[in-house]
Amino acid sequence: MKRLRRLTLIASYGIVFAGLVVFLFPIFWLVLGSLKPPAEILNIGLPTRPTLENYATVLDTYPIARYLGNSLRVALLSTALSLIVGSLAAYAFTRYRFRGSGFGLLFALALRMLPAIGVSIPLYLLFSRIGLVDNVAGLVLAHCAVVQIPLVIWIMYGFFQDIPVELAEAGLVDGCNRLTVIYHIVLPLAAPGLAVAAVFSFLFSWNDFGLSLILVSTPNLLTMPVALSQMNLQYGVRWDNLSAAAVMYIVPTMIMALLLQRYITRGLTAGAVKG
Repeated sequence: MKRLRRLTLIASYGIVFAGLVVFLFPIFWLVLGSLKPPAEILNIGLPTRPTLENYATVLDTYPIARYLGNSLRVALLSTALSLIVGSLAAYAFTRYRFRGSGFGLLFALALRMLPAIGVSIPLYLLFSRIGLVDNVAGLVLAHCAVVQIPLVIWIMYGFFQDIPVELAEAGLVDGCNRLTVIYHIVLPLAAPGLAVAAVFSFLFSWNDFGLSLILVSTPNLLTMPVALSQMNLQYGVRWDNLSAAAVMYIVPTMIMALLLQRYITRGLTAGAVKG
């Protein structure tokens, strides 16, 4: 029996280690590529002469700070808007039964399942008529409508279902209006779900390429994923420079994941139990 447990433990650690290698090796290889001089970029193995010249070249040649700022602005605005609208919609679907509520939930799920690039052309035609192409507001609305709001609705729906109705009713009896009840009673109880929804919404907007490519073409408004693709078109494929730019692009999200890891795990675990 002890031998079986030991073998099971060894197998479990082996699977975990293999998974870590699969997920972390591309990042490791990317960092190595960013430290290699151009003559060694295609060589396999560690760089013989590690250098930070690639980072200096990228920062001198491209407005990286502007690209990162554009991505951050779009991600923060779309995340904030999707959390507000999606949380209110999820609470309405949870607490109120009205005609079409079931269809609304299914419609939100259908939107979530659609690939964002699949609706990019209709969005472009619509936004071009109302002046939202090449506009930060248009990109924020596209991110919210296509992915983020449906995502927030489905995450928060499970959390709101587990909050007793009596708590909200007690707040109404004490003289609070419904928005006050939601803000001061319901949302604090669903804070783990909000954290998970916020992180996933932010990551989608931060990593989006298809919608950003189609809806924004002005150089000053390009987000980082689109800017990375433009680097190939301007100067050819320079893997050393691209690796350095990609490292600068993924560092903020890695820091965010490390800082919020505890809250993300808690929220996902609570959501699994509640669902």
